[in-house]
Amino acid sequence: MTDLERKLAETLREQAGEVTPNLEAAWAEQVRRQQKPRRRRAAVWAAPLAAVLVVLTSVLLATQLNTASVPPANPGEPLNLAKFTPRTLHALQVMVGPVGAIDFAGQSSSWTAYAFGAFASGGVTELLCVASVPAGHRLAAESPLYGIDSPRCLPIERLSGHAVRAGYIGEPNGPLPSGKAIFFVDPSVGTLQLFAANGDLIMARPVGRLSDLVVFAADVPPGSPPVRFRVS
Repeated sequence: MTDLERKLAETLREQAGEVTPNLEAAWAEQVRRQQKPRRRRAAVWAAPLAAVLVVLTSVLLATQLNTASVPPANPGEPLNLAKFTPRTLHALQVMVGPVGAIDFAGQSSSWTAYAFGAFASGGVTELLCVASVPAGHRLAAESPLYGIDSPRCLPIERLSGHAVRAGYIGEPNGPLPSGKAIFFVDPSVGTLQLFAANGDLIMARPVGRLSDLVVFAADVPPGSPPVRFRVS
């Protein structure tokens, strides 16, 4: 190789060394430019998607909360109570009780309502009864009674087969005023919940026992007696 050819080869190698790094840099820059729009495009659709997910999550949580907070339209079981009818106290022989169930205020004095078991005259018909006498008085034939149609009684053969076997809700001229109630409940029951027609909860409280029945008392909204019950 002549000196001229040698110098020409060296010159070409030097120029190739200068061009190659520029090509690599140009390639890297082109790649970088192609990648940037992808990230921007990803950001464009990712942000709306995140907003949609937030909205859907909020709607789901609100639906779950609303579902949990809305009570069932008809909680418990229907409360079907046989009617208590007037009796004469001196014609009854008290056999079980009485259990003091409720204290309440009358027009001029305080009264105590009693639940008791009795036989009618002749000792044939067994009854569950409710009567109220002045507070501090014992239940006796000569005691003054609250209500002109008092006591009120129910023959035990008419007891319901449900957990709430019987109940008396206060009414005009009866032994309990409006807003008061007494229930006779199966002894397996520990808690008695009552529900008005609009679904409002009425809690009853145990006050004593008559033989194989537990006596519960409750304050009920006047004019809105319980129509359903639930026990536990």
